[in-house]
Amino acid sequence: MFSVMIVDDDPKILEWLKSEIDWGNLEFNLMCSAKDGIDALHKLNQNDIDLVITDINMPKMDGIELYNSIKEYNLSPFVVYLSDPEDLPHVKQGLLLGAFGYVTKPIDKENLIDVLESVHEKLMEKKLEKENDKKIKERFEMSLSFSREKILNDLLRGKEFPHESLNYIINEYGINLYKETVQVGIIEVGNFDASTKELIKTGKFEELLNKVRSIIADILLQFEGLSCNMVEMDIGVISVILQPVSKVEVNEFEEITADFFEKVLKEIQRNANVRVTIGIGEACSKLRDISQSYMGAKAALRHKYILGGNRVIHIRQSDINEKQYLLYPAEREKLLVEYIMSGDDSAVKLAENVFDDIAVGTENNLKRIAFAANQLMFNISHYIDMKYDFVNKLYDFRKFNNVDFLEFGSKEEIKSFFILFVNSLMNVVREYLPVQNNTLIKDACEYVLNNIDQEITLARMADHLNISKNYFCSLFKQETGINFLEYVTKVKMEWAKLLLKEGTYKTYKVSEMLGYREASYFSRLFRKYTGFSPAEYKKQMQESQDN
Repeated sequence: MFSVMIVDDDPKILEWLKSEIDWGNLEFNLMCSAKDGIDALHKLNQNDIDLVITDINMPKMDGIELYNSIKEYNLSPFVVYLSDPEDLPHVKQGLLLGAFGYVTKPIDKENLIDVLESVHEKLMEKKLEKENDKKIKERFEMSLSFSREKILNDLLRGKEFPHESLNYIINEYGINLYKETVQVGIIEVGNFDASTKELIKTGKFEELLNKVRSIIADILLQFEGLSCNMVEMDIGVISVILQPVSKVEVNEFEEITADFFEKVLKEIQRNANVRVTIGIGEACSKLRDISQSYMGAKAALRHKYILGGNRVIHIRQSDINEKQYLLYPAEREKLLVEYIMSGDDSAVKLAENVFDDIAVGTENNLKRIAFAANQLMFNISHYIDMKYDFVNKLYDFRKFNNVDFLEFGSKEEIKSFFILFVNSLMNVVREYLPVQNNTLIKDACEYVLNNIDQEITLARMADHLNISKNYFCSLFKQETGINFLEYVTKVKMEWAKLLLKEGTYKTYKVSEMLGYREASYFSRLFRKYTGFSPAEYKKQMQESQDN
């Protein structure tokens, strides 16, 4: 609604306007009234008013003087005059100055409503125009920010820009990059332990990252000779690009940056109350070699599993015989996930090999094995959440998500728990993606799993696969051993069990989340599937958790 002020020295006019006009129906809010121009200016300074309806002939300050003040100080976009017939020459003066319109006294209700509707139409146009301008500005700023992030990412990952192109990019996107000396540090926030995972689950991890970015910016103020660009590479991983603002020897620059990163580490540990590890690559004399420093920082960061985390690690400090020690096997994480999500028995063997490599790389140091296993399990969970979010809807993985490997007493215990995690994932895949070698059936199952919250019918599934219903039904039963609609019900009911177990959703809400139109129908299906009503099952789960 738009706000209105009435200004008139006649109390009867004010009362008539308040009682006879249905302001709400016209999408206006009659916010206040004033008895003269001076009173009106006082209230205009206290309120945002979209429309002023004012008598033109008033004591102390008339309607023309009032309009001039409103226009000068931009107090309201629209003014409409009320006037006696003999004051029309005065009204024309106000209209020439820019007032929107007028209504003669005695006030004709229909005439006033026509004027108000015209004002409303103009106010809506201005509002939409303002909103569009805001959206355009936001899109531009987002595009600029995205482009800036992409450019910095491309540089770090080794993309080459022609000299002239790089000059243009730096100027166009306002990136404070210099052509000479550069060094990259990678700040890894959190330790992929239970507390970090909880922050991510509750949405508070971004707040923590904002605090870390603020700390980095504050520390930078103490180093007038440094220029800094920050870019987020992954969840909880911030790359910091440092350059000297004036020419300096590389050795001297590295001493300055080492001091910078040490101060950043201590300040984050002290004020953000979180573990943080910083990997630093070697300084390069030319900006075009920035990717070498970035790769060095990544390599340094991986050595935390041998040298220990929660510290600054320079690539030169990690003087380790690569042939003797195997580092954290990051390149095999996705391969392991692919094996798991395809139901391949090789997943367990690969998981065992990966864990054994970690143990060798950390010289069987239990604390470092725990750090590495925590990260490995977190990365696998995160990757599956991103690509296969149905898994968490069909199996309660909280017993894995909340574990802290530092509490385990031996390497064997950690390994057994990790393999249990892999096997549990495999079991979910085999249960709900039972057919891997028939692409048609696999596609059907994946469609159901990715659309659990939708109404899924046989006709919709047949259309999706572009085959007949009868043929699909026969093929699905032949390949899986159950009817398609039984499979759909099973998937939905298993998710319903987890939702009810959480205890935060009422039956009707769970029904809506599962795509059912009627809660009573969902309740009947649930009872048939589990033997309990949703309320009974929820109560039973709560009692079980309490015990």
